[in-house]
Amino acid sequence: MISRILWIPTLTALALLTGCAAPGLYQWGGYDQSLYAGYKDVTKMEALRIKLEAHVGEMEKSNARVAPGLYAELGTLYLKAGATQKAIDFYTKERNAWPESRVLMTSLIQNLERRQSAASGTKQ
Repeated sequence: MISRILWIPTLTALALLTGCAAPGLYQWGGYDQSLYAGYKDVTKMEALRIKLEAHVGEMEKSNARVAPGLYAELGTLYLKAGATQKAIDFYTKERNAWPESRVLMTSLIQNLERRQSAASGTKQ
């Protein structure tokens, strides 16, 4: 009876330690630390974009699934930099990779395309 009682905490501790050591479902490429640094110092947002783009490129090259939201984050960083078409491209990748984001990404893409066509209409 006593030996059974000792096994329960041991197995529980082992299960917890094993669960904590398991790799994550997605590779984020240091996204959270870079994003935090960018929020603290806006001048680091360009470094975030470069690092994130390199990480996404590596993931695509190795046919690994890009973590949810990373395409959209890249799109937003490009949109803030004034590169609307690149933003649309990354929003489209997010929409295609993650069906649950379809409604939001489609709405963003349509709004940006409307802005582009309105801007080109006023230039003519």
